[in-house]
Amino acid sequence: MGARGHRDIFAKDIVWGKGTGDGIDYARFLMDEDDTSSPLVILTKFAPGEVVAPHTHGTNYFEYVIEGQQTVGKTLFGPGDVRFAKAGTGYGPITIGPDGCTVVIVFQNATGANTIPLGKAKTDAMAEAIAEVDF
Repeated sequence: MGARGHRDIFAKDIVWGKGTGDGIDYARFLMDEDDTSSPLVILTKFAPGEVVAPHTHGTNYFEYVIEGQQTVGKTLFGPGDVRFAKAGTGYGPITIGPDGCTVVIVFQNATGANTIPLGKAKTDAMAEAIAEVDF
């Protein structure tokens, strides 16, 4: 955590990145900036109607819905709802409700947080990667 032992990040100073879709914005916070395998906190804002394809992660994670709604598979989650998933557990698609959705996700180990596509999403990702190869 650096020399001070704590960090304060105000809303106006949060650096937002673009997610896998045009309607997904996220901010990442590594719990220990000196340890890339420490827990990773991600704050994500989804636009209304955004869909995230089925996927998994290589680490356990916790998700808390701050506002809005999302349907994961066939289960609807709203404000205050919590999801836990063990590493390698597949889920999705995630369909965002009409008012959008904001969640906070905590990955147990930052090095396993990357999204791993499943099913058709995996096939599409592989085809896209092959198309980018210059023969």
